[in-house]
Amino acid sequence: MRRANKKHHKSAILILEETLQVLRSAPMALLPSFYLGSIPFVLGLLYFWADMSHSARAHQYGAVAALGVTTLFVWMKFWHTVFALRIRSQLSGEPEMKWPVSRVLSIFATQSLIQSTRFVVLPIAALLMVPFGYCYAFYQNASAHGGAENQTVKSTTAWAWRQAKLWPRQNHLLICIIWIFGLVIFLNLSITALFIPQLLKSLIGIETKFSLSGIWMMRNPMFWVTMLGMTYLLLDPFIKTAYVLRCFYGEALASGEDLNIELKYTAVYKKALVSGLLFAVLFIAPFCTDAQSNASISPNELDRSIEEVMNRREFTWRMPRETLQDEKQEPEGPIAAALEWIIDMLGKAVRTLEKWLTRLFEWLESWFPEPQKKPDSSQTNWMTLTRIALIMLLVLLIVALTYVLVRIWQRRRAGRLESTIAAAAPVPDLRDDDIKADDLPVNRWLALAAEMIESGDLRLAMRALYLATLAHLAENEMISIEIYKSNREYEQELNRRAYEKREMLNVFSKSLTIFEQVWYGMHQITRSEFDKFAANQKRILAVAQK
Repeated sequence: MRRANKKHHKSAILILEETLQVLRSAPMALLPSFYLGSIPFVLGLLYFWADMSHSARAHQYGAVAALGVTTLFVWMKFWHTVFALRIRSQLSGEPEMKWPVSRVLSIFATQSLIQSTRFVVLPIAALLMVPFGYCYAFYQNASAHGGAENQTVKSTTAWAWRQAKLWPRQNHLLICIIWIFGLVIFLNLSITALFIPQLLKSLIGIETKFSLSGIWMMRNPMFWVTMLGMTYLLLDPFIKTAYVLRCFYGEALASGEDLNIELKYTAVYKKALVSGLLFAVLFIAPFCTDAQSNASISPNELDRSIEEVMNRREFTWRMPRETLQDEKQEPEGPIAAALEWIIDMLGKAVRTLEKWLTRLFEWLESWFPEPQKKPDSSQTNWMTLTRIALIMLLVLLIVALTYVLVRIWQRRRAGRLESTIAAAAPVPDLRDDDIKADDLPVNRWLALAAEMIESGDLRLAMRALYLATLAHLAENEMISIEIYKSNREYEQELNRRAYEKREMLNVFSKSLTIFEQVWYGMHQITRSEFDKFAANQKRILAVAQK
């Protein structure tokens, strides 16, 4: 069995090349069968992530939403099996299987039971490192099982595990190469998503939320989850096809299905060749015979023909042996050429780094005078290494001290700039409706409120305290300050982002009602009401810091 495995073994590069060829020659109905199941699941998962992250009532319908995502996952795995079986039919040249109700139900039941365990098994296997490749191949193979009319969990599990144990080196190389491709696709999609809004703004003048967010869009976890979902949609058909090919060649070890396909194509070619020969014999050969019979052959031409025949390879066995050149290898594919280029570049980089380190050590040795007496070579080597280690430690110490001094200088300079800016910043007019809470820091609003209290203007002092509260909530990322937002919009945003802090939400709602009655209404606030309002703002500031 080991000899058969080695004989039929294909490298990971050849599997990837053949995967690319299979997807290129696939019919138009192949990829829609994959995306019919994958796109609904990815969109549902993204909506579930966003809703559970921002909704204040997520705990009320979280179970129902999770059930919906689970249903979409089972739906996706069924269509993954359909996609794999269609690739299998394309490889074997057989017509596509029929889909009775019993077969559909058995695939739904089997795949839902097997694939649901991957969320527990794969993380544990990744922590243990060694069995991850086998477990990953097992779940990919389970999607490609379609031998029996009705699948069972036992038969599918045994078949998938048997295929996963074949050719472990090929399997692990496939996983490494595919993950590198996935990383490249993920980076390309992320860079494109970041730069397209800026290009639209620069070239066409279209302003979007993404161009307004700019580089801060990278701080949103939803952005990275979306990029991962798009990477999965682009890469997973390639992965599924590669593992279907592995399963096809794994089954061929016992069934010889790959040889039957080659023989089938060979028989077709032979029939075409025989038909061509018969046509040549019946229609072309008589004319050639007449021409040859009428033509006369000269002695010189006859000698030259004999010489050419004697110089053929099958007649040169009596001549001295010569060194035969190797047969020209087949041209490499694009993936093999790319990997060879990457390996060459890494080798050049390692050699360049080695040269730099050698020059550095030679330069460090030049700083020390050569000893007058020539001790043993081993003692000289130890002395040189000790000196180099001391010099490198001294260089690292100087670099660390320089870094610490630069950081201290930057902090002092930043503190001086902040104090200068704060002192030079003009005091906004509290009566102006266009001022925003982020125009001043929290301590400046509080100081301004104290000044208004001393002057006896409790109405302006109340507004200064309210703006200080908004600025503090914005610093803790519970709200975002915008000039177009109303007070009720700030309240709704606070309910979404800080729904777990019920005490703070209730106090903020009561304080907002009092503030709007005083600021926008005709209510005259008393000192006792103002003290109560100020106490509530202190409670909000204290709870927001927790």
